[in-house]
Amino acid sequence: MPNWRDELIEAVKTKAEREAEEAEKQRQRVREAMTTAEAAMKLGVDALEFAAERVREKGKDVSIEAAPHNVKFGLGPMALAAELDPSTAVIKVSYLEAKAREFDFARDRHIAAADVEEYLGRRVVELIRAAQKATPW
Repeated sequence: MPNWRDELIEAVKTKAEREAEEAEKQRQRVREAMTTAEAAMKLGVDALEFAAERVREKGKDVSIEAAPHNVKFGLGPMALAAELDPSTAVIKVSYLEAKAREFDFARDRHIAAADVEEYLGRRVVELIRAAQKATPW
């Protein structure tokens, strides 16, 4: 329980001081969240590489481009991409023409790395089914 002196110190802060404190808290949340977000990207890349291997086993041409903070899986004209923004700890997953799904690790601390892997895995299954429906193999 703060005493009156602590409350007084808090009460007299300027708007700029409050905003600076909030900005520092946000930077700290992002730094902490980046650990989970980077683990999620690694699991996502692993999931897409696994899918690419399975598709290549069937003789189909599939592309996968991975960089430190993004990955793109392509099968014919269809694509699935995930991008991590290190300044916000947000992973954006783009699937075909749908609106990008965002995983905000700094704001939603309940998100686990496995959630991103599961989402990417499900979307790649949908993408492969759509590709196979368009041109069966």
